[in-house]
Amino acid sequence: MPLRKFPIIVLVLCHLGGSAGCASAGRVLTELIRERPPVALDSMSVASDVRIDSLGYLVGSFVGEGTSRSVHLLSSDTGLIAGLLRRYRPDLVETGDIWGTLRRENIVTFALGSRRRTVAGTPRISQALVASPVGHNRMGPNAILLHGSSCGWRGTQLEIIANPFPNGGALRGPILGSLTRAGTVDSAREEDHFTARATVPSPGGALTEELLDRTTRVMDSVLAVQSGSLSLQPPNDPRLEINTLADVDAADVIAYRTGPENVRYAVSLRVRRVTERADTVVAATVMVWDSAGAWKQTVFRPTLMALRRGRMAPYPGFRRSLFWRRLQPISDFGFNRDNLWMEQVDVRAGSVLWGIIQPKGNVVVAAAEMEAPCR
Repeated sequence: MPLRKFPIIVLVLCHLGGSAGCASAGRVLTELIRERPPVALDSMSVASDVRIDSLGYLVGSFVGEGTSRSVHLLSSDTGLIAGLLRRYRPDLVETGDIWGTLRRENIVTFALGSRRRTVAGTPRISQALVASPVGHNRMGPNAILLHGSSCGWRGTQLEIIANPFPNGGALRGPILGSLTRAGTVDSAREEDHFTARATVPSPGGALTEELLDRTTRVMDSVLAVQSGSLSLQPPNDPRLEINTLADVDAADVIAYRTGPENVRYAVSLRVRRVTERADTVVAATVMVWDSAGAWKQTVFRPTLMALRRGRMAPYPGFRRSLFWRRLQPISDFGFNRDNLWMEQVDVRAGSVLWGIIQPKGNVVVAAAEMEAPCR
């Protein structure tokens, strides 16, 4: 029901029920508009909204990473890759075996020309924007690369290489890329190439410990229900590494914006547990909290993996063998809020996904496979 109809309902209830009706209607309205945590996810899968529009422009969202020299936007969308080959390289698909041809070619490159000139017979890009933990920047795409795979369609990848415009901010690390047709890159003023992201203070030591404690208690409680016979217990020395590259006995704890004035905290936890048979396992989850603990949101449901000789492996009886690391806040486009960039490691499949979550709805904005078993 549209929100604009709620005041009419309130007035009707007030008229029919007097002050009691007004109070009741007010509680109903408050309950209807109250923010609730979204449904938790089991995992990320490859996701893409990238497409070629009717005029041949490439538009959509990409996950990626920036370096000191360039930005790399990535997609594992096999439909898009096949569409690009059919439209711009029909000579490579005459045999009908698109993936076999792409494997033999290894890399198919489309040059995109300069900022003011497109190359005939190639995809077109009107405007490229990139969001990072430090802000937004405009990009100048140089080339599109299609990478083949020995697994056929599995492991193929689209890569866009772009350079930041002058006077831009630092773009090393995780990014969200957006290709649009809203205006043109050339119409932008030089000083508008970079927009800084609003600074969000990191949680202090005491709050970090509290966030870790809340997440640990919820994760252990959920796993106790799922695997009560395992009798999971923490090891004797449960010290954690915070915001490092460690995978085991480690956690990422970051602050991010949900609006102009609101801040929440995301926690990615990977900790050892010991079963009653003295088996060492690793439990993992991702959760979101506010500073007071009134808001509790599970992004990814807890998982469990075996730990053998320092390496994680699937644990019998658990369908999912996943953990999440490298958590970073990424500024959103069009909204004064942040997305969450992270890396998902699938121990069972031997794959790694880069993905971006919009935590307001636990929505996967974009996700691409970075490592496949055959790559």
